[in-house]
Amino acid sequence: FATAESLKEIHRVLKPTAVLGFIWNIEDYNKPKHWKASTPWEQSLNELVFTLGGDGQPRFRDFVWKDVFDSQLDANPLRAVKDVVLEGGRKMPLFSVPVGEEKVPFTVWLTPEAVWNRLRTLSQVAVLEGARAAAFKAEFDAILGGESVERNEKGEVALHGVTYFAWTSRL
Repeated sequence: FATAESLKEIHRVLKPTAVLGFIWNIEDYNKPKHWKASTPWEQSLNELVFTLGGDGQPRFRDFVWKDVFDSQLDANPLRAVKDVVLEGGRKMPLFSVPVGEEKVPFTVWLTPEAVWNRLRTLSQVAVLEGARAAAFKAEFDAILGGESVERNEKGEVALHGVTYFAWTSRL
């Protein structure tokens, strides 16, 4: 929903003054680049994931979903008033801004294999084949072998992330 067209469609189907909420569970390895990871190994894994590029679809980690809300009004207040008044309200924002945001951190303990299986659910990892897949897995294994990886007595890895909430109201 990171386009003006999708925002217009969401606006169309919601009742006036309805609240629109979003919830994402974001592991540190799949976080936006501008967020700080909880540990050095998770930062390294995040950087490795970003080397793969994307699949052409905007993802949470790209953080463009928020831009579509922020770009509803011109940043210049005089131009914004002109657009609303002279355009007969046609350029009114569809949703309230700024978008409300909150993050709640979490930690889960997973075996290294479970971390790998979780990582492979990302589309850009899932499509890797052959030598490229083997090289990515080798880098993953090297990162998980690093000193900053916290393990419990069962050998499980502490995987950090946040549950990210965002909300706005239909205008």
